[in-house]
Amino acid sequence: MNRADASWIFFGLVAAWTSSNPSLLAQEREAPTPSQVVLDAQQQRIESMRKASRATVAVYGTDGQGGGSGVCISADGYVLTNFHVSSPFGHRMRCGLNDGKMYESVVAGIDPTGDLAVLKMVGRDDFPVAEIGNSDEVRIGQWCFAAGNPFVLATNLQPTITYGLISGVRRYQYPSGTILEYSDCIQTDAAINPGNSGGPLFNMRGELIGINGRCSFEKRGRVNVGVGYAISIKQALNFLWQLKSGRVVDHATLGFTVATDTNGKVTVSNILESSDAFRRGIHYGDEILKLGDREISTTNQLKNILGIYPDQWRIPIRYRNDDGIVDTFVRLQNLHLPSELEEIIKGESPQKGPPPQRKPGDPEIPPPDEKAESLKQNKGAKIDSLADLYVEKRGYSNYYFNRFEIDRILSLRSNQGNWAESSESWKISGEVPRENLTVEIMLSDTTLAFRMGDQSETVHPRQGWPQWIKQRSSIGVAMGMRIWQEWNRRGPRLMGDAIYLGRNPIVGREGLYDVTRITVSDFDVLVYTSPDTGLIEVLEIFSDNQTDPVELYFDKYETIDGRASPKWIRLVYGLETQFLVSINAIQIQDGQGGKDL
Repeated sequence: MNRADASWIFFGLVAAWTSSNPSLLAQEREAPTPSQVVLDAQQQRIESMRKASRATVAVYGTDGQGGGSGVCISADGYVLTNFHVSSPFGHRMRCGLNDGKMYESVVAGIDPTGDLAVLKMVGRDDFPVAEIGNSDEVRIGQWCFAAGNPFVLATNLQPTITYGLISGVRRYQYPSGTILEYSDCIQTDAAINPGNSGGPLFNMRGELIGINGRCSFEKRGRVNVGVGYAISIKQALNFLWQLKSGRVVDHATLGFTVATDTNGKVTVSNILESSDAFRRGIHYGDEILKLGDREISTTNQLKNILGIYPDQWRIPIRYRNDDGIVDTFVRLQNLHLPSELEEIIKGESPQKGPPPQRKPGDPEIPPPDEKAESLKQNKGAKIDSLADLYVEKRGYSNYYFNRFEIDRILSLRSNQGNWAESSESWKISGEVPRENLTVEIMLSDTTLAFRMGDQSETVHPRQGWPQWIKQRSSIGVAMGMRIWQEWNRRGPRLMGDAIYLGRNPIVGREGLYDVTRITVSDFDVLVYTSPDTGLIEVLEIFSDNQTDPVELYFDKYETIDGRASPKWIRLVYGLETQFLVSINAIQIQDGQGGKDL
């Protein structure tokens, strides 16, 4: 039997076996053809892009000139975009959505270093919102798409969609001076051209993974060559509440520099003795192993990772010294002095983009939605004009939003009960269970006294605190309780100069917390409050930037007589817990012999 005869016999047997199994024939008939698979994938892609387009924003000047892009991230109209998009327009601009309507908008906060800005659209409280993705999960080779307004083509407010690959992750683009620095950014070959800046980069599920900003062009023109960069959504979200504070937001420094030694290790090459890193035990020559949630193997990696965090955040760090490997947390310092940030803003003179390129028959850019004139604030008061949403103040991009956020925090004080009606004279009794010591704190308008066991100390209620902080004194408990009392009785604005900073992490706790800085007499206080309840979670009292602050952690609250009272308080200096206090009673002197809570 030759090979040809054998082949015919084989195929005949296969045909006979197949015909005797009808289920196999049915499965073959029911299986989708390749063309149907392609059509289904195409429809899914169209739906993802349609969903994503609803939240994509076209940004124009009030005169309709220039143009850029953005993306709406909240139903009340907050928009993420680039600093270099918003800066030519000053504090006011117009934003268009693919519903065909234009909405009046103001700038909230700006981040010149990281090239981010937040705008606030007005006119409705149900703006379409982008679904947030996870930029840490982005991988090279994944499909993605960009949406925006390249070359100001979207005169009908329908965003342009460009499709491509993730070409690189965790890229670094050097700044212009100390601004427009792109750290840990995403590289894509989806076409990003002038006008796409500030617009969204989505994964194929239509989830927001980045804010498009920089791209490479041909030497003789402004045409994309397939190399574009997007700020990761992780970085944007880290800075979001800082931007919503209405401030000119700063980036961070560790207080030390690194270099690669002869063995290829990343080691500390210089360090400020005044830095928090030095106080946490990091010294010259120590090897840096990890920053945040990333391993460090090159000097560029460290700078890349550092750029995604705001100043004043405490982030985990791992280093190796002569004694072994150490895991700790370092408080990041601000990169610029306030005066330097002001000079950066004054020195910025970005040119407006080209006017909208309309062709005969193209629709005109529509006027703002008439509903914008009847925007309602959080308390229900009507805004008569967009001017009500802008307050100029030195050091801020828009002071209105700083006041707005403090009002939001204060509106949550009802969760704490009505402390405002209480007297200023309190007697707080408790104990330190591990040491079997009793604790007594006396608070009044003239005295702040602390007794623990046989130890007793007295200070002025507001003056002379820095020297006690530097001594790492146990009276820090009384200082913290004084701040806690004044916050709940009087509120931050009556305590001193109050500034909302944004949201920061707390060591050992999940999530981010509202942070308000209060300057009182000769010291600063950072008050960390829960964004859900408004309760104080942590107090940090600073004497200066070179000394560990008094830190008071409120680990548990109890509701007594309708008021939220702390049950467990930890006194911490640096990252070292001094002791844990259990509060047994708060006696308020109400003029009738006092009242126990």
